[in-house]
Amino acid sequence: MGNQFVWIPVASEADLKITDFDSSTGKPTTGLSTSYTEPYTGGYSTEAEEYDTMKTQVLKYGGFYIGRFEAGVDSTTPRTKVTPAQKVVVKRGVAPYNYVPWGKAMNDASEIEGKSGAVYLAKNFAVQEKYTSVTSTLCYGSQWDAMCRYIGDSQRTTPRKAKPELTGAVEKDVSKNIYDLAGNCWEWTMEAGDSGSRVQRGGDYDYDYAVSDRSSIDPDFGYNSDAFRPTLYIK
Repeated sequence: MGNQFVWIPVASEADLKITDFDSSTGKPTTGLSTSYTEPYTGGYSTEAEEYDTMKTQVLKYGGFYIGRFEAGVDSTTPRTKVTPAQKVVVKRGVAPYNYVPWGKAMNDASEIEGKSGAVYLAKNFAVQEKYTSVTSTLCYGSQWDAMCRYIGDSQRTTPRKAKPELTGAVEKDVSKNIYDLAGNCWEWTMEAGDSGSRVQRGGDYDYDYAVSDRSSIDPDFGYNSDAFRPTLYIK
């Protein structure tokens, strides 16, 4: 089908928790604000159950798959606004699936009145592609941090650009065969920043933030720098 994913090993529960990273060494450290939570207790009705299932299965099979590229649309034509749902792909050389909000609200991740948010699109990805042995989700904050441990260069940045590039277009924006982590678009996660925001990770085309960076954003925002990345775990 052309979609590409990279396996992220998870050896124990300690590898699957939201983590702060030292800005100098890139090593896991203490001090992450308690306002960052996952799963969010005030989230949608099945959020905690979905998190528990993901965690159980990732620990059972020793890891999960993360998109080799951030989510894109099956086209090279850049998106210019929030639109009704398009086909999600995880491929090199396509327009990033930007202009996408996390969801309608902190406790509402359903399809948004003719448009779709990142949670809905990521969860629907496996169904869209008829994958039967895996479940697709929006990347969890804990999964992003497990990836940061795996790649070993979580403080890597990329130079600013004038606009988002096609997925995988910036050859230096890659770690362990995973692209678009420090540039192109910020990526929504399942993590909550506080009672009114969801967390985006990495940098975007206009900010040279590190791969491990966290930004807390209103869940209904959806601009040209807002995208996402699906992950897969074995059922």
